[in-house]
Amino acid sequence: MYHCGLLLVLLDLSLDVVGSVSQLEIDRHLELGREFLAKGQLQDALSHYHAAVEGDPNNYLTYYKRGTVYLALGKAKFALLDLDRVLELKPDFTSARLQRGNVLLKQAQFEKAEADFRDVLAIEPQNSDAYNALYKIAPAQEDLLVVDRLKMNGDYAAAVHQITRVIEICPWSAELRQHRAELYEVLEDYISAISDVRSTTKLQSDNTQGFLKLATLHYRLGQVEESLKEIRECLKLDPEHSKCFSFYKKVKKVAKLLISATEYEDKRDYTNCIDSALPILKLEPQVINVRFLAHQHLCKCYTSNQEPTQAIKNCHEALKNKKRSCSIL
Repeated sequence: MYHCGLLLVLLDLSLDVVGSVSQLEIDRHLELGREFLAKGQLQDALSHYHAAVEGDPNNYLTYYKRGTVYLALGKAKFALLDLDRVLELKPDFTSARLQRGNVLLKQAQFEKAEADFRDVLAIEPQNSDAYNALYKIAPAQEDLLVVDRLKMNGDYAAAVHQITRVIEICPWSAELRQHRAELYEVLEDYISAISDVRSTTKLQSDNTQGFLKLATLHYRLGQVEESLKEIRECLKLDPEHSKCFSFYKKVKKVAKLLISATEYEDKRDYTNCIDSALPILKLEPQVINVRFLAHQHLCKCYTSNQEPTQAIKNCHEALKNKKRSCSIL
């Protein structure tokens, strides 16, 4: 019995030491996280906060600190998960609730954001940050109703202006940026549409449709290599994506032919330049900026190959396509 009692005492002591060491390690990770955060080394800070959370998964402040780093890195999805956990552990932590409300507002999750702001004001009626954020919600919702009416009336330029006001309040909403991109596309402002769609690929993980749309828009602008780059991103996310794969096959062929035409033209091998450019017109019967690139090569190579009839024809087509392209842009 004596030996058993001694063993239990030793075991208790060893557990105390392990717990003590563990807490020292957690504190060290928190300190390093704070130091890296102060230096702006966010990824390093995040690594230490990960370790601190693993060491003590019930410390609401550690989740809050990690959530703050996630926000600084633009990772709102993970920040929300941490803020949710903070409020599970400490529901009366108004700073976390206000922070979550602000994130939800930026994502255009109006009802959830409003609930958080009202909860903060129930505890702190004079909280000006919660009050000011709360009273942005109703005007933003009204603006979106106006956007819908303007679209129905075909006034897409005004709809863009109106939805831009909402995006200024909700910059992390992939849905709103997608909506504005569609409006830009109707207006044939493909460069602005690309900017918004690119934002959606950053705001949403596994956004295959976003990369497909980027590839399509770049292709319409005649930016074939850029289009090929974006469609490959879609296939990285989903190798079995049928629409992305189909578009990839076409763009890859066009890109290869354009590269060949350019190389042959540089080498003054005008016959092969012509043989490379002609198939592009069969592969792409509609997109004028891509057809312009083919006609441009044919114009130069037929001219240098002393074939005036074909040279004049293709130079004329190149100029016509360029004029149409400029009228759109």
